[in-house]
Amino acid sequence: MIRPPRRATRTVVVAGRYGLLHLTGELDVESAPAVRDAVRRSLHGHPALLRIDISGVSFCDCSGLRALLWAKAEAARAGTGFHLSGPLHPAVARVLDATGTAVHLGLAPQPAGRRNGRREERGRAADSDTARQPQTGATSRVVAR
Repeated sequence: MIRPPRRATRTVVVAGRYGLLHLTGELDVESAPAVRDAVRRSLHGHPALLRIDISGVSFCDCSGLRALLWAKAEAARAGTGFHLSGPLHPAVARVLDATGTAVHLGLAPQPAGRRNGRREERGRAADSDTARQPQTGATSRVVAR
C-alpha cells in the first residue's frame, strides 16, 4: 500500500502583537491555499510582525514559493512586518537559491556545506585526490581581471 505524501500542516499562534505560522510537510499546489488562509487569519488580528517558520518544510514547489511571496506582500499591505525563518531543508534551500527569492524573503544565504554535507565532502575528496596525483612540469595560473 502506498501512503500519500505528507501535506503541509500549520500552527498559527498570535500572542499579543506577534503572529507565528509554523509550517511542516510539503508546501505545494495542494497545501498552498491552506497556507494563504492561515496567513489571512494571522493578519486579521493586525500583528506588528508575522513570522513564518519553514524549518519543518521538506519540499516546496512553485506554488508553495508563490504562497510565501504572496504572504510577504500581504503582510506589507497590512502594515505588518514579515520574517521567514529556517533552518531550511536542502530541497527547499535549492528552490529558494535557484529562483533568487531567498534574499527577497529575508533569508540570509546559507553556505553550501551547511545545506548539503555531501557537497562539502565531495570537495574535500577532490582536494585529496588532487594532492595524490603526480605533479607535472606544466603549471596553470588564474588571473582575475
